[in-house]
Amino acid sequence: MELILAEQTLLIALDDEKGRDSTSWGSDPGLAAALLLDLARHELVVVDADGRLAAVDGPPPGHELLREAHAAILGSERRRNAKGWVGRLPHELKPLRTRLARGLVERGILTEQRTKFLGLLPTTRFPAADERPERELRERLHQVLVEGREPSEDEALLIGLLEPLELIDTVVERDERRAARKRAKAVAEQGIAGRAVRDAVASVQAAVIAAVVASSVAATSST
Repeated sequence: MELILAEQTLLIALDDEKGRDSTSWGSDPGLAAALLLDLARHELVVVDADGRLAAVDGPPPGHELLREAHAAILGSERRRNAKGWVGRLPHELKPLRTRLARGLVERGILTEQRTKFLGLLPTTRFPAADERPERELRERLHQVLVEGREPSEDEALLIGLLEPLELIDTVVERDERRAARKRAKAVAEQGIAGRAVRDAVASVQAAVIAAVVASSVAATSST
């Protein structure tokens, strides 16, 4: 079952049993970045001479959210760098996480459960319905991160995203984490073929790091 990078990222970020975001900073920046990476590898966005992302006309992506993300960049009157779009896309495509999750519900991978937090506040959870897609994804990542198998382009992009999102630890055992982080950095630095694609990917990865750092600082300041 083929999943776009944002769907793969969501499966890794969700707590399987609780069906809630397991990250401390919120998954939207990572999901937006994953959409940008998918557009970049299909050469539908590039980095221009000023370091801004520019959409390129081409065959429309197959996934609805990729089409909407591409259209948002293509039609925007304001030119933004990757950091700007990582922050903007969750607003353009809101609710981004819920829309991605409901797409996986339609495919039988997740299930949607509506409950009330403390019996008062409505909340929606997305626990696993079919654990096979995520299990197979985690097995493939383990092969790359721990067993040393060379990654596919898709796996390299995902690992390059999970590393700054601080999600590598969630796909390996505790005693494997240090080696897996080192391997993840090496995979991320290898990049993928094509100067234009590499530039766009590097720009998005830097934007994710900035978003995670900003979220961590904000969380620390509020405590």
